[in-house]
Amino acid sequence: MTESPKNSGFTTVELLVTLFVAAIFLVSGYQLYALIVNDGGEARAKAQVSNIAYQYLQQYKESATSPCSVQTPKNNEAITVPKLSNATLSVNITCPYTAITTISKVIVTIKYNNPQQSVSVATYVNK
Repeated sequence: MTESPKNSGFTTVELLVTLFVAAIFLVSGYQLYALIVNDGGEARAKAQVSNIAYQYLQQYKESATSPCSVQTPKNNEAITVPKLSNATLSVNITCPYTAITTISKVIVTIKYNNPQQSVSVATYVNK
């Protein structure tokens, strides 16, 4: 009786299992990549809007008066922010303390995109 030599290659089942595992790694890697790119874009947009809000805050904190008076210099006014849609700006000057009339609070809020997101920055001004 003669023995036939054994093949040392992959069987069809082993090859299919290997391809299936590789496909799972590729799909999960793509999902992770897409998540990272999406989160990075959101963080970049939020940083851009925060910088713009801070610039408006520096501009409007000079508008605070002494004694403090409630003001709304901007109320949901449309502004242009590159690569973002539906951006609106609100600036409110409030009097947080009734006993101290020289302190004002300046709040700048920018709302953007759809679904709507917002960024608010604030500071106290003592005049």
